[in-house]
Amino acid sequence: MSNDHVYWTFSAAAQSISAFAALLLAGYALVHSMMESARDRDETLEDVHAALRRQYHSNLSRLAWVTGAAIALSLVATFVNHWEFTCKWGLLAVVASVDLLAVVLGLVFVFSMVNPRKYEKAADAILKAERESLGLGEESAPTAEFFEAFRRLEIELREYLKSRDLYEPSRGAPRMSFSFRQMVEALALNKLIPSEFRAELMAVNKYRNLVFHGHEDEADRGMVGRTRTAHARLCQLLDWDSIFSNP
Repeated sequence: MSNDHVYWTFSAAAQSISAFAALLLAGYALVHSMMESARDRDETLEDVHAALRRQYHSNLSRLAWVTGAAIALSLVATFVNHWEFTCKWGLLAVVASVDLLAVVLGLVFVFSMVNPRKYEKAADAILKAERESLGLGEESAPTAEFFEAFRRLEIELREYLKSRDLYEPSRGAPRMSFSFRQMVEALALNKLIPSEFRAELMAVNKYRNLVFHGHEDEADRGMVGRTRTAHARLCQLLDWDSIFSNP
């Protein structure tokens, strides 16, 4: 390869990688905006969305360092090209490898952002990483059994909020518009449930969101029991209130 070819190759590489990085940042900004909109419409994506943001930030930081190094090294290779020294071609090979790595990492980042299963994969990864913190065991149960228990819990929670006049009208109709998380927070802020029960309800809700978005085939048997216990406790709270409201 002649000196002219080296000049052209590495100067063009620096420019191309710079343009590629700019396109990646623009694409990431668009995808991030779409993810924020999806989370605003569906609060059950909160935990998955947070995990994806951390993952994308980590990938983008790594990509920024490699891209910066590729651009800088390409300029260095262009500058020193007119000199002849022992390890010149070895240096050019290293620079070319870094340039190629920057492009490959950029493409991997793009594919990860547009992957239609990104929410599913993120939810599954969170479940595996937080099994201990969520208190999950080894015994499994059908997901339908867990979702039925959660549905009953959610209905009871909504009825309890209605009984305390803690609801929001929506679109002109007096119906519940709170998400599960908002309903729990409303009870906690009005000191209608203790902090430990709030934490338990939040854990059940987080598990439900991860199982749903992770498309899990089986649920944790212990979490089914915890959901039913929470439902029974809310029923007791309703019955306890009714004793004093109807002497």
